[in-house]
Amino acid sequence: MTSETTRLQAAAYDAELAAGLPLSELGRVTFGAGAEEAVVSPAQCATYLHAVQRTAWFAPAFPGHARPVVVIGGNGRSNADPDRGIVTIGVDDRATPRRCERACLHELAHVVTAELGPDGGLREAVTGPASTRGHHHAWRANFVFIVGLTLGRPAAKRLRAEFNEWGLVTR
Repeated sequence: MTSETTRLQAAAYDAELAAGLPLSELGRVTFGAGAEEAVVSPAQCATYLHAVQRTAWFAPAFPGHARPVVVIGGNGRSNADPDRGIVTIGVDDRATPRRCERACLHELAHVVTAELGPDGGLREAVTGPASTRGHHHAWRANFVFIVGLTLGRPAAKRLRAEFNEWGLVTR
């Protein structure tokens, strides 16, 4: 697989950034109150993600993903390995608590979203201009859902609106 970012993948990232997602109360507590410019440790990322996974809504919404993800730090981009339940939060995404929280929720959405659709086929082309590189409709819907329950409905509405604005339908 190529490391090139497709136009649709870039649109997904741009929409996410344009939404300007806030820092939640859980993020403030986990990453440190008033620490907006503090670098977040991988251990803090793990604490945060495990807390999200322990919320009352998570297990009923994603019953196959109740086992805590393994969280590691890394260089470069954040990513998720859904098959192994591993989330890597890259150093750039740990630069501030707000950025870290957004990356944690983004990667958690990858963990809970199957790449295969209900018919057993791939949800999208894996490569090429039509690929969002995993940021397909099902992932966007789960990401908006997770954001709504962790950051609040206004944040989810902004995120949905930005996805739609960037041509990535979420309904």
